Amino acid sequence: MNASIPRSDGAGVALGVGAALAFSTLAIFAKLGYREGADALPLLATRFSIAAALLWIVALIRRPVATGNRTSHLRLLLLGAFGYGLESFLFFSALERAPAAIVGLVFYSYPLWTSLFSITARLEPFTWRLVAALVLGTAGVALVFATPLSGLAGPLFALGAAVAVAVYFTLAQVAVRDTDVASAARWTATGAAVALVTISLIARKGLPIAAFPAAGALGIATVIAFLLMYASITRIGSARSSIATMLEPVATVVLAAIILNEDITLTIVMGTLLVVAALPVLALRRRPR
Repeated sequence: MNASIPRSDGAGVALGVGAALAFSTLAIFAKLGYREGADALPLLATRFSIAAALLWIVALIRRPVATGNRTSHLRLLLLGAFGYGLESFLFFSALERAPAAIVGLVFYSYPLWTSLFSITARLEPFTWRLVAALVLGTAGVALVFATPLSGLAGPLFALGAAVAVAVYFTLAQVAVRDTDVASAARWTATGAAVALVTISLIARKGLPIAAFPAAGALGIATVIAFLLMYASITRIGSARSSIATMLEPVATVVLAAIILNEDITLTIVMGTLLVVAALPVLALRRRPR
């Protein structure tokens, strides 16, 4: 038997990698927004409001065939509000306390949690290849977590975000079964926007005008990442999709060094290399006889 990448799996992994590249810009834009005096809540509220608006505009222009029903749409709204909204808040809170490169790598313990949740819920089969990919990826994350350069608060918030997004990924695999990719992204973004705008209004926190460009970039990147992520999940499942997106911390490290002038330590480089090594283990499967 020869190792190969089936066409559908290859497409799913490629979509996951594309989502990772789009997601990698979020930490950078968030940091740029913080430099302009923005707080996490209003920055997130503006991000998801822009993303939801863009997704609805695209839907009105394209007029796609309606998929799903009120129940599935409600599930996606709640998933966005309590799943993705919570994860994003924890992730952005981590970015307020630690460098983007460190937050990105610690956050990538989430494939481990995603796989454990998916296997426990019998949404994904147990395979040793999946375990090998998880060991490589999480070993890279553990290196950074074991030697925090700016205290534990940032990494702990990032770890909380990892657990939250693992729950989100697992539930998303069920929620998108009868809903197309674009519709799922649209309703999820809307749920997150409503929740975060409401909380921001209650907290009476606004966004400085100087931070609007960063918030706009966050919204556009979110739209691209959402569509690619959901498309990947529908092809290869949540656990394998989440491992495919392990390329995100690599891109985050590079962008953080170039744009934010963050220092890249040996620990970060070693952790990044381990994360990258997990990708081919994920993609390669044995061809059936």
